[in-house]
Amino acid sequence: MLKASLAPLLLPLLSPAAKAAQTPLSEVSEIRVIQTKDPSRVVGTVSAPGFAHALAQSVLTFVMENYPSGNLPVWKQPLSQVDLHARIPEICRHVVQGVIRNASIYPVDPCWIMGQMMAESFFYEFAVSSALAVGPCQFIAPTARGYGLICADAHSLPPGQARRMDLETEFERASRLREQMRNMRRDQSDLFNNPAKMLRTLLSRQVQGLPFAEADDLSLALERMDLAQAQYTQARDNCRQYLAENFQGRSIFDPQDVAFFEKFEQRVLYSHSINAMIRMMAENMRSRSGNILAATAGYNAGLGNTDYQAGIYTAYGRIPNFAETVDYVSKILINHHEISRRMV
Repeated sequence: MLKASLAPLLLPLLSPAAKAAQTPLSEVSEIRVIQTKDPSRVVGTVSAPGFAHALAQSVLTFVMENYPSGNLPVWKQPLSQVDLHARIPEICRHVVQGVIRNASIYPVDPCWIMGQMMAESFFYEFAVSSALAVGPCQFIAPTARGYGLICADAHSLPPGQARRMDLETEFERASRLREQMRNMRRDQSDLFNNPAKMLRTLLSRQVQGLPFAEADDLSLALERMDLAQAQYTQARDNCRQYLAENFQGRSIFDPQDVAFFEKFEQRVLYSHSINAMIRMMAENMRSRSGNILAATAGYNAGLGNTDYQAGIYTAYGRIPNFAETVDYVSKILINHHEISRRMV
């Protein structure tokens, strides 16, 4: 059924005339760790007629070939129940527009962006992470607001239009508790950031028969952290519930719902989130002298964590030694390869 529905979309792309007219994608998508800052090649290629269509078909083919059964990541539904044929072409159109719009900051490979979005959310507009990142590009609220996006924790809807108004204050509570835990980790850095060192000190004093005067304070700090963590988890879950109830039954393809999201949560809308993602990547690329790996790691872990003050390497940054970030960049490398090699 899926192959039959895809065939009409592929026919125009596979015609001899279409093949002859297309610019080889290898000119822009062959991965060079240090990407050129000259926008002419990328803009010229992505502006060509049929490029967005070819990109969409490559992504759809990749997904269909590798997820024919079982549930899709993030969606938790089988491919047959997710209308990616409506979503991905529209996403690709916005990606092409965003690449062109932000090329003067730094040119960004559209296949890389598609692979990145696949790793972030598998193209699910209503994805919400455990860190309360929202949308296909998974922006947390402070970052999204930095790019001018309206987020649910400070929406502009008139009172009463959003569901579950009783949960709106949970965003502020979660933020306050997160800051409280951050301060506790800073004040008791050995206990929370280097517990092995603290354990060695405790065991050494016990072996020597010496008292451990800080034991009561450390025990109290652990109890306070456990309490704050439990309260934060509850507040975060309430925030996710608030978002889920306001997403339920709505569609980003319904004009009436789009009008709602324009004032409630722009992170779910392609026109806002995709352009912001590409702009952020372009800025990261510029800051890291075209190092696409460090720029991508910065998207996941924060650009500051890719700093590398070491002579010639300073300008290019690095991938920080965070397991999540290493896994993230690794997935995008493979996604990019699989998408770009399917381009005609």
